[in-house]
Amino acid sequence: MHFDLLIALDGNGLNGFEGFAGIAKLTCDPDHDRYDIQVRYYDGLAGGHATQLNPSGTVGYLGNLSQTLFFYDPRTLNEVARLSTLRFRAPSTFYESQTHVAWLDDATFVTVLGPDFYRFRLDDLSHPERLGAHGVTLPHALKKSPSGRFLFYGAMDHDSRGYANEVGVFDLKERTARVVKLPATAWHLGVHPTRDVFYAPTQRCAPQGTEFVEYTIGHFKNYLFEVDGETAKVTRHVAIPKDLPGSLTSDVVVTEDAVLYNACASGAVVRVDLETFSRVEWLDERVTGWETLTHLPTAWSNLVESASRANLFGAPHVLLKALRATRFSALDGSYGLQRSPCGRYLLSAHRGLNEVRVYKMSDFSLHRRVRFPPIQRSFPQHFGLLDDPRLGFHHTALRAP
Repeated sequence: MHFDLLIALDGNGLNGFEGFAGIAKLTCDPDHDRYDIQVRYYDGLAGGHATQLNPSGTVGYLGNLSQTLFFYDPRTLNEVARLSTLRFRAPSTFYESQTHVAWLDDATFVTVLGPDFYRFRLDDLSHPERLGAHGVTLPHALKKSPSGRFLFYGAMDHDSRGYANEVGVFDLKERTARVVKLPATAWHLGVHPTRDVFYAPTQRCAPQGTEFVEYTIGHFKNYLFEVDGETAKVTRHVAIPKDLPGSLTSDVVVTEDAVLYNACASGAVVRVDLETFSRVEWLDERVTGWETLTHLPTAWSNLVESASRANLFGAPHVLLKALRATRFSALDGSYGLQRSPCGRYLLSAHRGLNEVRVYKMSDFSLHRRVRFPPIQRSFPQHFGLLDDPRLGFHHTALRAP
């Protein structure tokens, strides 16, 4: 069978908060080794970040850092609708926006406006319904539980409120939120396929002064938390030493027997088995020296932007810690992760190399590397041959026929 991998795009830079906004679609048929690529960026929109599809797969949402609700047709990538959320409120910090939504059905979804969750209807976006306060610093990843009773969400560090160190559980029936306090911040999460349980790996960031908008990587130990939705409590957790791959996260895939997630900065995919919740394995995607040489514009772009975020003379340790977290790689790792509908393949959207890697789930052997076109094809008037060619892979979604 064939299926579509939808990838949110934020352009060729480290700070996706301020970059471009688009969608790449990879139509996959791994059994017959057939892949088809489409790329589309959207005018008047910046900071593409995440994409979610309604249950029937007929409407896609492109979450962004532009305070804009943006919808597209996942079959054609054509724009369907957009609405400025500034009519409702201004953001409290640069990166407060509707980066994620949770679809309740084909026509309604929930997202964040300031301190509250709101329910929107596609046919009447201008009149959302307030559901209740979310209770955390700034919700990020947002997912509905298998039973449909709860919303699970991560929380971002905040310029004025500091480190989040919490996740949330919102009861859609009672319209009340419960906050789960943690020893570290977690932005992203994945939901168990059948149980109202979610899994949240940590996002250890360090601010520039008091601002997280251009954060650097915090070189600390990382965690993966198992949180029960009914009780809103951590039931188990894993701690990963700081010098093992685990820095930064993006997509989280949960199967019946394991949790898999991107460790973007460390260039690895992490796998934790659910039975013991202590055995940690890695699928190493760190870019080799030769591949770095063949992607010098990307490596140079990353180094320049990294240096621009750190005080090289007054606080050089900030950049050194970030380099240690990346295992001294100049290229970033994968940001998108999905399991094929048949369950036999794992797809990893590798940002630094601008390619999607298809692995066999049985032994995690590499089945295929699908190269994507450079960003120069989308913006020939703005970028030349020596510019960073990355499209800017970020969060992904899967669409089955």
